[in-house]
Amino acid sequence: MSSMTEDAMTLWNWPLATAQWSSDMIEMMMGAQRVVAARLPTIVSAMQNPIAADHVELNRMVSEKVGAFNASGKSVTAASDAVQRAANANARALGRMAGGSVLWPHEWMRLAESNLAAMATMAALPTATLAPLQSGVKANDKRLRG
Repeated sequence: MSSMTEDAMTLWNWPLATAQWSSDMIEMMMGAQRVVAARLPTIVSAMQNPIAADHVELNRMVSEKVGAFNASGKSVTAASDAVQRAANANARALGRMAGGSVLWPHEWMRLAESNLAAMATMAALPTATLAPLQSGVKANDKRLRG
């Protein structure tokens, strides 16, 4: 769980993080092209002679993608949970106010904290979802080049 200061800085730095994400996305796509090009001979060889195929590399192609997309999906789930918690807190507070109750300053602060955390999580979501995919592409590109 991040602090309010960290959440505020995430929102403050969001434009820079977006620019960095764009650069990272382009870098990842270029690396993915090199990885696919390096792996195509292995795939063609497997299609021509399945018994003599490099099953370790072929298995790695699938398991790495599944792992990276799984980690990426967990980021989406965590962001969804943060937004859901904030929405539930907002709905409870609105229900109390509609019923005539007064929200005290500490309750307003708690609402602000949960909403700030949800906004920061959503602002950081593109980077969080790209990170596992990008690291896998970088590792494969490095391994397959040398």
